[in-house]
Amino acid sequence: MAVTAFDRRLEAIAERVQAVVGPAARSIRASAATLAADSSTAAFADEIGEIDNAAALLVEMVAGCRPELDDDGSIETACSRLRHDLRTPLVALKGYGELVQEIAAEEGLEAVSAALGPLLEGVAEVMVAIERALPALSRAMAAEEAEDDGPDLVTYPAGRVLVADDSKANRDVLVRYLSREGHQVVAVADGLAAVEAVFGQAFDLVLLDMIMPGMNGDEVLKAIKADSRLRSLPVIMISALDGLDSIVRCIEAGAEDYLPKPFNRVLLRARIGACLEKKRLREVELSYLQALEKELTIAREVQRSILPKVFPPHSSLAGHGLMDPAREVGGDFYDFFALDGDRIGIAVGDVSGKGVPAAVYMAMVRTQLRATALFGLSPAECLGRLNDHLSADNPEGMFVSLFYGIMDCATGVFTYANGGHNWPVVLRAEGGVEWVAGTNDLLVGVMGGSDYHDAALALAPGDSLFVYTDGVVEAIDPAEAEFGKTGLVAVLEGLAHLAPAALCDGVLAAVRAFEGGQPHSDDLTCVAVRFLGPVRN
Repeated sequence: MAVTAFDRRLEAIAERVQAVVGPAARSIRASAATLAADSSTAAFADEIGEIDNAAALLVEMVAGCRPELDDDGSIETACSRLRHDLRTPLVALKGYGELVQEIAAEEGLEAVSAALGPLLEGVAEVMVAIERALPALSRAMAAEEAEDDGPDLVTYPAGRVLVADDSKANRDVLVRYLSREGHQVVAVADGLAAVEAVFGQAFDLVLLDMIMPGMNGDEVLKAIKADSRLRSLPVIMISALDGLDSIVRCIEAGAEDYLPKPFNRVLLRARIGACLEKKRLREVELSYLQALEKELTIAREVQRSILPKVFPPHSSLAGHGLMDPAREVGGDFYDFFALDGDRIGIAVGDVSGKGVPAAVYMAMVRTQLRATALFGLSPAECLGRLNDHLSADNPEGMFVSLFYGIMDCATGVFTYANGGHNWPVVLRAEGGVEWVAGTNDLLVGVMGGSDYHDAALALAPGDSLFVYTDGVVEAIDPAEAEFGKTGLVAVLEGLAHLAPAALCDGVLAAVRAFEGGQPHSDDLTCVAVRFLGPVRN
């Protein structure tokens, strides 16, 4: 078989690795053998044994190295894969070496710390030699690996961590290091085991190797992020590969961060700590949102409990009220109540603000309006007294737009006053839609001593009055066009023949259809009454 240009390039790369990396690798092997024979390291026999095995593997890999072409036939990909393979024993050498050195320093075993010095220096030399033999494809990774490896005095939160790596040495080093940092660690050797663990147990963080048998790290990452219960679980990808495309792909798929091998322990500690802190803050935020949602639920219940369930029974008048609350609770309300004789009070209001404060203020307005109305005052007098009372002690600066009127069922005359509210609409029995006219006075609760004015409207048998809040006319469609007064009139013209309940249902259904399925940002509230004729009970 003819030797191709690719073959010649691969052979040249292998020869360069053997020439440049080989001497440093053999030096590490000698240092490992010296450590094994040193009596001062006897207490760390297991760790020294792993160091010796990793050093032997490194020498063997360098001596027999040959870059293998991947599916894309790229020399760069082949070099990246070879770099990954050569770094695998280096992870064990660096990890076990630093771990033993740290324990020895804590226990005052200076001879052990000194004996490990040549080994760790040799690891650094091999890393440099590998980059000389196989030029780095990622400056970003090289910069990360060169970050300060000095002491890190920042305190980070501890958590429950899943480590998924097919290298036993990598798993062992990570488990032992993270355990010393106070973390609870579970380690698995392949992607399928990682998926089984993460779906069966609770973790605060996942350290996920990119290349594993059976199921790669990016496939595990996709499985995690595809599940709504696990979507917020932070995942740090770890690999000796340095292709930016794979790193970017993982970050775009939802990985929190990326760490190169061999691990810079300060960087590892900092990134794990940062991820756990971000997770803690997300949980605090979720708790706050849940509390807010509970508050909104309370506000909705307050709002719902205030609204009357049935219209006061009278043979001359039929009525109905309806409210479709927004997700963000507003302060809309409607009310109708029997007064003396044949008179019925009808009110529709919209309190400023949102949430519990608006719901509570709404309840107060409704209660005080009813109490004032029972004194037999006119609508304007009721709004005046209510305004003075609300504005006298109002540190939050809240107010309400309020339309209030009294229907005389014996005559069909509707007397009303308007405190900054939308004007109602009259639907005539003989056909036609008219806007109610009058003086639109100041919002209620803004300024004490404000004047309010009565006006009167005569309803003939079969005429209907439709009162609403601004959420109806200010509804927005997907193109951000407003429903508006024109839209309301057009809908009312087609529904004028309907009874009050069906009329309210029809208007709000038309508004929701106009919104195109979008959640409305304000409550949709309306009241419809129909005068049936001057017949007394």
